[in-house]
Amino acid sequence: MRLSNVLHYRDMRRYTKNPLEVRFEELLPLKLKNKVSGKGDRSKERACVHEMSIMFACFKKNEFDQSRCSNEINLFQVCANKHHIEKFKRKQNIREGNISLGKDNLTPREINYLLKKHPNP
Repeated sequence: MRLSNVLHYRDMRRYTKNPLEVRFEELLPLKLKNKVSGKGDRSKERACVHEMSIMFACFKKNEFDQSRCSNEINLFQVCANKHHIEKFKRKQNIREGNISLGKDNLTPREINYLLKKHPNP
């Protein structure tokens, strides 16, 4: 792989009259592949962190007495159950091959399906 033009770009700017007229040389073809890797698929956001922090703050305030923090515990359990149901539905849709239309974040499996359906020439 020849990288000399890329590595010496700064030196070329010094000796040219107009650095914006430096010719672009395509080293690799500028086209997308027909698949993506699933390495970055791990979700960064975690569910119910806010409810958990409220619950632990209540525990700390009331010396870990669960009877005084029953409302916060119930809110956390409702959030955790809702997240568990959503996760199960999402996994079921992935297994069936359904594509979640209108979503901003598609899974790598959905992206690969769409790229196979519409390949690059």
